[in-house]
Amino acid sequence: MTWENNRDRPLRIGLLSVYFGLFDAAMPPEFRRDRTSFAEAVRDRLERFGSVVYPGVVDSDEAGREAGRAFADAGVEVIVFAPTMAAPPSYGWEAVRSLPEAPVLAVGAQEYEDIPDDYATEEATRRSLPVGLVMFTNVLVREGRRFTTLIDRFGSPELDDALGESLRAAAAAALVRSSRLLAIGKPISGYIDVEAAPEALEELGVEVVDVGAEEIGAAFASVDDAGVRALIDGLRARCDAAAVDDETLDRSARLALAMESLCREHDAAAGAVNCHGEALRWNPAVGITACLGTALCAEAGRPFACTGDIPTAIALALGKKLAGSALYCELYQLDFPGNWLLVANGGEGDVSIRPPSSTVRLLPEDHYMGDRGPGVATAFELPEGPATLISLTPLHHTGGWVLVGAEGRIIGSKHHAMEGPNGMFRFDSGQVADAFARWCEAGATHHAGVLPGRHGDVLRRTAEILGIGYAPV
Repeated sequence: MTWENNRDRPLRIGLLSVYFGLFDAAMPPEFRRDRTSFAEAVRDRLERFGSVVYPGVVDSDEAGREAGRAFADAGVEVIVFAPTMAAPPSYGWEAVRSLPEAPVLAVGAQEYEDIPDDYATEEATRRSLPVGLVMFTNVLVREGRRFTTLIDRFGSPELDDALGESLRAAAAAALVRSSRLLAIGKPISGYIDVEAAPEALEELGVEVVDVGAEEIGAAFASVDDAGVRALIDGLRARCDAAAVDDETLDRSARLALAMESLCREHDAAAGAVNCHGEALRWNPAVGITACLGTALCAEAGRPFACTGDIPTAIALALGKKLAGSALYCELYQLDFPGNWLLVANGGEGDVSIRPPSSTVRLLPEDHYMGDRGPGVATAFELPEGPATLISLTPLHHTGGWVLVGAEGRIIGSKHHAMEGPNGMFRFDSGQVADAFARWCEAGATHHAGVLPGRHGDVLRRTAEILGIGYAPV
């Protein structure tokens, strides 16, 4: 299988470093070169986190405008303001004002951690970075521009960790802000907890492309037989597919390739399917569920939610960008004596989350038969270790959105009769009944995403960048 992985493109970072020539006459001849070298050192440090666009030190309003044009041309997804010294804040503002959607990190990367007793005026000018930082952040606050401030010693592990976390958050927020999602079929009637009004989606910057029965049917019919055979051969080579016959696997592989084709055609980052309607199960041209398609799209970096749940699709896209894997799931039942929660789904597995020791089983999805028979579901275990549950919902009464996150760990994975990916999740925050009550009160939908690792802090930062609420559980 050679599907494109949609999540590996490096983050595009714009570095904005300012300099003020007013002090050149009072400072040694090498002063500008010294400050330029510092900006270049910051650039080199940032390159471990993404692709850096650095237009040189900005020392005038016009240079700021030129930097802004360079950032726009490169499509930067986050701007790191890292001053070399005190400088008029208009220099930096000219660079960012025309890019209102780009998140800003204001970084005070101080070169020394202490102040010597013989600190003198010349040295204060050389090390006036904190002055330049607060000059610029004042303007951001005046103009209502959201930003995050990070302050520590340049090169310290603590600053590198904070930068990495903030830039991961910026990457996830940028993905959401520019996302186009596929909606293959409408949500199940009455499932109002998974709906999202157009104005709410517009607020996040998300575009949804509706794909009806005719379009998915045409895509299904146009899939090349050779491509289907190649996909089936790859699946049988890497999965336990003994339980599915060739005809069943052929139909699901064809639907998976149709979904991939539509993702490419519409440049979709994620999506949602509702198998239980005229688009899929009861579509004469298709007639099966899309579990295998959702699994393969998720593995390739384009996660899908089920039952038409666009808010969860957005959460999965965000989680996939942050953690590398994001498993669509439902929270099925609480085990009170063991203090854990069963997380599982009906076969829509992001295979990238599984431990290497877990065999991927392909099974006929005969619990939800379509007009043309069963689809193919995936089943595997989840890795034991730290994990985070996420959910996303619009808020009709106040406007805006809230991102819900719960850190914990997967303590086991053994419920093979579920015939889908499954795991036993234990909340870090307390007893399972209390934590699940808080999960409900935070506004989570009945679908969630499981991310490997603990991501509470970076989720909070992502929500801040997006200008939405964050509810830790």
